[in-house]
Amino acid sequence: ADGMAQMNGVGEDVKSLTIGFIGAGNMAQAMITGWLSAGILSPSQIWCSAPTDRSVVAVKKLGVNTTTSNKDCAQTNKIVVLAMKPHILPIALEDILPVITSDHLVLSVVAGVKLSTLEKRFPDGTRVIRLATAGTTCAVREAATVFSVGKCATRADSALVETLMSAFGTCAELKESLISAASAHITPGHMLLAVAAMADGGVLCGLPRHVAQTLAAQTMIVCDMPG
Repeated sequence: ADGMAQMNGVGEDVKSLTIGFIGAGNMAQAMITGWLSAGILSPSQIWCSAPTDRSVVAVKKLGVNTTTSNKDCAQTNKIVVLAMKPHILPIALEDILPVITSDHLVLSVVAGVKLSTLEKRFPDGTRVIRLATAGTTCAVREAATVFSVGKCATRADSALVETLMSAFGTCAELKESLISAASAHITPGHMLLAVAAMADGGVLCGLPRHVAQTLAAQTMIVCDMPG
């Protein structure tokens, strides 16, 4: 169902799945870090691909499986996460399309790319889910994630995504038309600007900058507490 959800436990289905990331950049690293920290997945359940050995150095330090073949990564894992910048997506799709089948669940965190765009490229019946989240917040397990399901995705797919993404924060399923609006509310940059403005105000009133910054940041933390 739509709405915010917290992870209430990890089912055996999650413990038995494997996930392959196409892309080994900041977003992949943050999501993997969050899942490993939460204990919802083990390093052996995660694969990550990037074009060169150098590209996978950082993610390899997390203990996950790595490869320089996007095709092999997609072929090995029935859950595939597209985690690259939009201009890289066409190249990655060319690599993995020959091995994607209707058995795959494709999760996309590629900014601005609509479900319809992806569904047109994949074989009929491929289940696709679009997600929006902020990388840094995933790593520290304080993320806010929204997602929208494609026409072939099942309720079981939605439940799985909700469980996975709730492992490092809150998660809501939305109509795709609302994803862009929601994205503006889940990145920490706006809050950081508010903290900086509060700190600047404190400095103008005579506070040492480090004190002003600490007070502003602590006040922001308190705003998230119940009651």
